[in-house]
Amino acid sequence: SFNSFQIIWKDKFGRKHSDPLNPFTMTLRHSLEELRSKSQCLNHIYYGADELIHFECNFEKCLPPLSTADMTSRQDVLLADIYKQLKDFPHVQVTWTLDYCCVVPYKRTIDCERSNTPKFNPKQITCMPSDERRKFNPLLYESDFYRLKQMNESFAPDTARVLDHLKVLMHEVIKNGYLRDLISQHKNAEENGIENEIKKEEEEEKKIKCRLHFNKKNPEQLILDDNVLTILHEVKELYHSDIHKHIGYPLQLHHICAIMLYCGKECNVEFSYDQIQFKYNKWAWLDWCLRSAISILCMHERREETSMELYCGLKGVRLESLEKEIKAGNFISHVSTSDDLQVAQIYRTDQGCILHFHPSMRRATNIQSCDVTWITPFKHEREILFSRSFVENFGAQAKQKHVESKAWNAKVESEDHNTQMILLTWTKYDQFIQQTMQISAMWNHSIDLNIIFIGLNYQCNGDVDEVMELMSDFKEWKEQESNVKKYKLMINEFVEHRCCNHYINLFCLFLEKSFHNKNCNAVEFAKIVTLSNGLPYDSRDKERWQIEKNRKGRLKTTQIQNPT
Repeated sequence: SFNSFQIIWKDKFGRKHSDPLNPFTMTLRHSLEELRSKSQCLNHIYYGADELIHFECNFEKCLPPLSTADMTSRQDVLLADIYKQLKDFPHVQVTWTLDYCCVVPYKRTIDCERSNTPKFNPKQITCMPSDERRKFNPLLYESDFYRLKQMNESFAPDTARVLDHLKVLMHEVIKNGYLRDLISQHKNAEENGIENEIKKEEEEEKKIKCRLHFNKKNPEQLILDDNVLTILHEVKELYHSDIHKHIGYPLQLHHICAIMLYCGKECNVEFSYDQIQFKYNKWAWLDWCLRSAISILCMHERREETSMELYCGLKGVRLESLEKEIKAGNFISHVSTSDDLQVAQIYRTDQGCILHFHPSMRRATNIQSCDVTWITPFKHEREILFSRSFVENFGAQAKQKHVESKAWNAKVESEDHNTQMILLTWTKYDQFIQQTMQISAMWNHSIDLNIIFIGLNYQCNGDVDEVMELMSDFKEWKEQESNVKKYKLMINEFVEHRCCNHYINLFCLFLEKSFHNKNCNAVEFAKIVTLSNGLPYDSRDKERWQIEKNRKGRLKTTQIQNPT
């Protein structure tokens, strides 16, 4: 039976798919078109991302491997002719490695640079006194890496077998002792006497659990009565909000509920501290719902436009040897950040550390983060939530891929007796910063750094001399008025496809017209470098680089003058 011939492939989020195809009627071209259509459909279902910006099969990485040159010229050959030499054909499974990217169309995205956030007022920050706060540190220490490995290999909620994710989420919250986060509370323990009030609350909770048919061992029996679980009213109101309508209602109720619980309820404290102690099983559903919500929302934000710097204050945290102590690129818990340094300073308290997130951390295509300000009850500050890291496979190849495409780097930016400022940057930022700044200086810093990055990374294989020649050709090309006019006629086409950097767009047009780029047109290439791959540099990086260079120069001078 031809149904026993199957193509195995993974989507961008690691899920494995198996497609039975008839090798005696399906050509290579038709098979690729089928998988192209399916991958686009799945991305739309899961994430609302239905604009496919590129799709290709990496034939060399298929199992068994195929020749790229051979397959390119044999697109209309039947699959049977390609695989007939395999033992037991057609009763075989072959693995294809697909490289593709789907994005949410511009009309269903939101601007990251929101300008209507109310002015910050420190009195509006409601957090426990500094002496009562426990140390929260989302960084992964080298000594704890094996614990993350063990947890990721063993922990994963069985989402496929659960029909009602909202029900299992609420069951988990109640089971962990936070029913009060799901219901309205009208009394204050301080007003009525702590002991009496606690007793009354316990009795009331027993009655409520009974009314909801709460069974610790069976989530399916739980009744979601919104007259009791008043959080459901808030969740539904946010679901029908204007901003959720604008982005096409991509979130489910359990997604919104998870964000509300994390950002505005008491269970967040225990949830966060359990995570940094690797107790993921205790909050498996809150963690899964939160990660899913972040991954969906980040697809609906135009993160490619952001130049926002973010901060997270950590009480009592100080790293003596950053490179040796932490395993960069991994958050062991979800991380809440603010665009206001004052907010981070409040959470840092008298002594501690502040994580400073470079704009590349938001632009990184595989570091998931989203703005949850429209969901959180604290409207006085912008809150950006970063998802905890998750690596499914800890083999050497997977770890290297994680380092290259997902990870961030950390370095001490400044420190004094009370505060250590740690700068986090996307690895692609650090990978090319030296060469990029070297070339930029040769051009008197007159070129957008991301244009140099594209030259180094995609056109010239890191060859500085070739990039210099390419920049010279580009300068000569754009000085011709007719070429700039061509771009002005195409501006809307670029912008409608979320290509927001006009310098990059113009450079992509130059690459097309000068035949440097033969595989795709200017708009297609601009979408790939801007949306699929990401641009690491920000307009302020030139200034940051100069400040850092001057700081190192002063430090070197001091060391020479005062040798130890």
